[in-house]
Amino acid sequence: MMTQRFIDNGNGTITDNQLNVMWKKRDSFQDTKKWVNWLKSPDYIKKNNEGKFGGYDNWRLPNQAEAWSLFDLTKKNHDKYGDEIYLDPIFEPGSAGVAWTIDAKDSAALVIQYEDGQQVWPSQYANLNMAVRLVRNIT
Repeated sequence: MMTQRFIDNGNGTITDNQLNVMWKKRDSFQDTKKWVNWLKSPDYIKKNNEGKFGGYDNWRLPNQAEAWSLFDLTKKNHDKYGDEIYLDPIFEPGSAGVAWTIDAKDSAALVIQYEDGQQVWPSQYANLNMAVRLVRNIT
């Protein structure tokens, strides 16, 4: 029997059995109604960790492979504008449709775009339409 990749834990978190991590069901835009640049993402992470979101205090930015793994052309969801994105519908609709990653070089940081699967390197100061999707290791 094949194990389902995503399990909704009913507490705002989603277990990812493929990567053995847990995702936050909502992104930073859905939580705050504000865009966030990469340099401000530690503030959002700290707030979630101090508040023990979902009962945990080890939330972090995803790496490139983790964030990229959520892009799935067979899955449909909608971003905050109602546009189609390729993100499993187990994640709450209305997200920014992008996710910052921990990967950085010079003054840029990697973003995964779920509307087209592009991996782009905007300035770490860029905040227009940018958001954080938190993840944590399970083991």
